[in-house]
Amino acid sequence: MRSRTEVLTAEFLPHLPPLVADFVKADGPGSWIWVLLWSKDGPIGIMGISSLEARTYSSNDENMMVAVGRQLATTIEKVRLYEETCKAYEDLRKTQEQLLQSEKMSAVGQLIAGVAHELNNPLTAILGYAQLLESEGLNDRATDFVRKLFKQAQRTHRVVQNLLSFARQRKPQKTDVDIRKIVDETLALRDYDLKVNNIVLERETMVDAPSVTADPHQLEQVFLNIINNAVDAILEGGKGGKLKVRIHSADGQVRVEFLDSGVGIKDPNRIFDPFYTTKSVGKGTGLGLSICYGIIKEHGGDITAHNRAEGGACVEVKLPASGRVIEAEPVTMVTRREMAIEGRVLLLEDEEAVLEFERDVLVGAGAQVVALMSVDEAKSRLRAETFDAVIMNGRMPGGWSAQDAHRWIGVACPGLEKKLLFTFSNVAEADVKNYLQSNGVPSLVKPFEVVDLISQARRLLQKTQAAIAN
Repeated sequence: MRSRTEVLTAEFLPHLPPLVADFVKADGPGSWIWVLLWSKDGPIGIMGISSLEARTYSSNDENMMVAVGRQLATTIEKVRLYEETCKAYEDLRKTQEQLLQSEKMSAVGQLIAGVAHELNNPLTAILGYAQLLESEGLNDRATDFVRKLFKQAQRTHRVVQNLLSFARQRKPQKTDVDIRKIVDETLALRDYDLKVNNIVLERETMVDAPSVTADPHQLEQVFLNIINNAVDAILEGGKGGKLKVRIHSADGQVRVEFLDSGVGIKDPNRIFDPFYTTKSVGKGTGLGLSICYGIIKEHGGDITAHNRAEGGACVEVKLPASGRVIEAEPVTMVTRREMAIEGRVLLLEDEEAVLEFERDVLVGAGAQVVALMSVDEAKSRLRAETFDAVIMNGRMPGGWSAQDAHRWIGVACPGLEKKLLFTFSNVAEADVKNYLQSNGVPSLVKPFEVVDLISQARRLLQKTQAAIAN
């Protein structure tokens, strides 16, 4: 026998794996030659010939079988290596697609952040002046117009914030959330597409729903992926259709069902597998629902999908209820409340419309306001004059950040850094937010309510009045 056995003989059968030994024995008592096929790592198969009649095989027969076996083993090994190479190449291609998609999303996030900044500034003025107008004693018709203006401006703001929160790269932050609100905000992102494509949206929800402990932005990502797939499935079946979203609770869980009238799911058992997609080339990476699956599992929940008997598909998300019941909050317009304030305020903004709005609010409430748009001029006035409070944009052009401004004012005008309010066009970055919180500096995110600006200004000025009294 060769050191690496190639030709099998009867005495070698007991040493073979049972499955192989049984296969060889099945040839019966006739004559046979079986050859083991070897790769560099070990045996990969067997090859043989047999005869029902007694026959003596020569050494030449054995050598020929060994030669053929070696050639076959080499071919099998090459095929295996080729398949592994193809798989590695495909994995690399998919990884590159992921990277490209990630870079695209990063670029989209930066673009949306810029758009949010540009839109939130004029929205601050529009919403603010709408509130001021309502307090001017207008007739009923004019008041109705103002309310409609306010409502549509709020809607625009919500769309901007939804886009911004979806595109923002951030670490998961779980908190008690109202899942109805997240679903509504996500649906608002596709509201236009649903209407244009004649897709009827139906909602079935609870008046009082338990909260869930979750990261709202991650849930928004999950719901948007599901809605996008539902819309694609409906459009694949022809123009128009129906999407129903049902929210209910059972067995300690809050459940959200997305039921569509589309073409259904080709393979529900694989729908959450990475890189599995039924979309045409260029329209899907197969990553969306697999990511959704991971997010929901990480939240202690479950996500399932199945085809409906009446047609279309149903995707259901289940999340553990946190126990606290959140009552539905009616959307109402907050009108201006008169809160007289006294004191001298330096106001610094980079947008003229926002600057004028904030000045009008503060002056109307009784403050003396110096309104500026230049950082250099603001520094000059702060050095030369006395102010009771400073309200300024936390991201002024020229690199004067909220942290820089707070430190500079603390050195140039000791004590005034405690009477400082920053405004931001969108939520401040984590490092800025942490800095402001650790130093007790308040902030407002645009667009804010008139009453919020007056309340914050009043708190700052009360600090000055308290210091004077002492």
